[in-house]
Amino acid sequence: MQHTYARNLWVKPFGIFYVLSLMLLWTNAPPVFAKAPTTPKIALSATPNGDWDILLMNPDGSEQINLTNDAALDYYPAWSPTGEQILFSSDRDISPGSLDLYLMDPDGSNVRRVFGKSKDRGGPAWSPDGKLIAYCSREQGQLVLYIGTIDGKKEERITFGCGPAWSPDGREIAFTSGWPKDMRINILNVETGRSKFFFPPKAQPSWMEKISWSPSGDKLAFSWLHRVPLKDFLETQTIYTVNRDGGDLKQIVPEAGLRAVKPMWSPDGSVMFYQQLVMDKALGKKRWQIFKVAAIGGEPVEVGPPGWYSLGDWFDPAYALPVSPQPHLLTTTWGEVKQK
Repeated sequence: MQHTYARNLWVKPFGIFYVLSLMLLWTNAPPVFAKAPTTPKIALSATPNGDWDILLMNPDGSEQINLTNDAALDYYPAWSPTGEQILFSSDRDISPGSLDLYLMDPDGSNVRRVFGKSKDRGGPAWSPDGKLIAYCSREQGQLVLYIGTIDGKKEERITFGCGPAWSPDGREIAFTSGWPKDMRINILNVETGRSKFFFPPKAQPSWMEKISWSPSGDKLAFSWLHRVPLKDFLETQTIYTVNRDGGDLKQIVPEAGLRAVKPMWSPDGSVMFYQQLVMDKALGKKRWQIFKVAAIGGEPVEVGPPGWYSLGDWFDPAYALPVSPQPHLLTTTWGEVKQK
């Protein structure tokens, strides 16, 4: 019941000054006055009623609230930096087997499609200043990485790739390439438009999912399967971290259990959430269990009951981007880059 968004990729530079211009033009856009949560909330996909919906829950797994409660399949929730909106993928209003991007308020109201023209889009990531989004589009059987404005007026093709994760300073986007068996992490420098392979340094049989930057920007977390043949070692896929310079590769979750995927840092960087397959004794079959563990590793703790989950994004008002423009935001930095 997992929904996997992964295809081949090749690198193609994009018009970086065009993107910078978009950011500057968008700086004066009026804010959205939806009410952000006043306590930390995790957005995730789950199947409380048989269909995939977007849910909110507390970091301890309590108070799970179904936001979409719709017959459509809803995936990949991503909080806006201010907490006033949630971006997600859904197959509503689009041909079967496809997804497109939608926005909604944190209470599940005011659902609207981002782009006027329907297209297969998924796996969104929000820029730290809230002006742009990165996402994947399925084109002729492959996935292509795009950057677009959150008002849906502009989008630009960047490269073939999947699973974008925006760095906390907004200068880089990490994504995966090499589907289906030689997957690697790539890092795109948004200021230069250039991308390079990041990890592992040499192509090798592997499968990767859900890249996640640490809040400090010095580490990336990801799930990695690298034992060959891959199909015989699926349950060895687990959670790793690596330094931004490519060093200090560390396995956070042991391979002793079943497959572990979708790492997600807490906003303060001290804790990492992930999901792992466990045997649900009550049903006699495997289901996902959410766990949390210290970001440096340690004894994991179960969060909530087992079920069909897909972890998404964590919002904490203590770390939220202010609604009003601030002088240190990336639009100022990137404006200076353009002037140079």
